Amino acid sequence: LISDIHKVLGPDQGLDSKNIDAGEIIRLMEQYSSNSKDWAKYAMFDHSRAYTRNLIDDGNGKFNLMILAWSKNQQSPIHNHSGSHCIMKILDGELQETLYDWPNRPSIDGGVPLNVSRDTMYHANQVTYVHDSIGLHRIKNPSQQQGAVSLHLYTPPYQLCKTFEEKTGKARSSGVCTFYSVKGTPV
Repeated sequence: LISDIHKVLGPDQGLDSKNIDAGEIIRLMEQYSSNSKDWAKYAMFDHSRAYTRNLIDDGNGKFNLMILAWSKNQQSPIHNHSGSHCIMKILDGELQETLYDWPNRPSIDGGVPLNVSRDTMYHANQVTYVHDSIGLHRIKNPSQQQGAVSLHLYTPPYQLCKTFEEKTGKARSSGVCTFYSVKGTPV
């Protein structure tokens, strides 16, 4: 899968390049059948955190391919992707994606809750795509019994995003997004 992604994106391109089709990367992710032998060494859990971000490949600075290891019954904040394309494949367990409409200024000023546009449960080997043009999202591992593992491709890579308060739509900077491990080695 990693070599196929490199073939499609080339040595110096990401999905922000005009001649690259997000659908092609989505199809590659869909064609890959999850096998824990391929990814177990990257799926590093830390149950004191909601999830860990484990970098597999930095795509020569044009994309980040990473595994997120989700603790039981934990979720991300509602967030954007700073203009990055995000393709997510469930490798193990299940994850719930809640998609939200972007808040508008009158809604924020009035303290109006974010509007949920879609709520979807994804299972092993399913793929989803999100971009800021689609909306904001939150990912949750609803299981009380097991962690979950997902593969994410972000292109272009990003270091900062915004998180949003569900009840008011107010945004704040997330701070620098860091990696728990790089290429299988904790940092």
